[in-house]
Amino acid sequence: MKTWIKQLFILSALSLVLFSCEKDEDRAILNVGAAPALTASSTNLILLEEAAKNEAITLTWTEADYGFDAAVNYQLQIDTAGDNFVKPYSADLGSTLSKTYTVEELNTLMTKLKYTPEEPQEIKIRIKASVSEFVDPVYSNVAAVTVTPYSTFIEPTFIYVPGDYQGWAPDKAPALVSVEANGIYTGIISFAGTNNRKFKFTPERDWDMDYGMGSTPTSLKEKGSDLEVPANDVYKITADLNNLTWSFARYSWGIIGDATAGGWDSDQDMQYVNGESIWKATLILKAGKIKFRLNDAWDVNYGDDNVGDDALNAGGADIPVASAGTYEITFKLDQEGVASYTIVKK
Repeated sequence: MKTWIKQLFILSALSLVLFSCEKDEDRAILNVGAAPALTASSTNLILLEEAAKNEAITLTWTEADYGFDAAVNYQLQIDTAGDNFVKPYSADLGSTLSKTYTVEELNTLMTKLKYTPEEPQEIKIRIKASVSEFVDPVYSNVAAVTVTPYSTFIEPTFIYVPGDYQGWAPDKAPALVSVEANGIYTGIISFAGTNNRKFKFTPERDWDMDYGMGSTPTSLKEKGSDLEVPANDVYKITADLNNLTWSFARYSWGIIGDATAGGWDSDQDMQYVNGESIWKATLILKAGKIKFRLNDAWDVNYGDDNVGDDALNAGGADIPVASAGTYEITFKLDQEGVASYTIVKK
């Protein structure tokens, strides 16, 4: 009897110890202590492009205190005033306790977040501190900063490519574009399906001034002789008016696949429409699959990883053709490298 009572007493004592340990552990986890205290070096910033390399703002914060030793990870969060950090922009900062943005870096961030240039925007900034997915994070106070970003938009410039392939008409000629307005112009011109391969470059849609061939076939000079490509095909043409040179490279897109007459062995060429920046083809297809590829090679090709969204993916999956018939197909690749297509059964 005494032995039984003694064992019961020991079990009770052990239960108290375990209960006490569990409670101590709970208190260690729940005792989050102090959140970081955030300070911004400025609360009103007007960003200027000529000061792009200068420091714009420095954010500093104190260490978070979780009540026990822990490796704390800090994350910067930025949100529009009034959005309450529902979907903030976030950037991991590791264990650092400060972040400095130059004018250019902050302006790039404001552009990325699609804030309107030249208009003051109030943004909210806070620091998120975390140690583990099992422990609730803590947040700093919110700093309100008004930022006026500058515009990074550059108005593109154009030159025109009149030639015998389109009747020597600069007022109707396709254009080359300089996206950075830096005197280097690029564009795609189709000379396919015709024996006319001569052209010139004009800065305006008239003949007041033009550039033709200089001392070599790839050099330029004002009022020079006609320029020429070697064959009736589609070319990507570049004109450098800074150095008075020009160059060309074949640039022909085609459709390939077991749904086409050539199978996976040969392309069905698409026709480039000058002035519309689009490729077109009308083909008789079988049920099967197709892809788009450049210059009859697999180095550059596009498929569709998500059929139905009309967007193409570089090196993407084969595009299914459900049934046989005549199809009108278009392909477009914009200046940003975004490719799209349509395939419509007639």
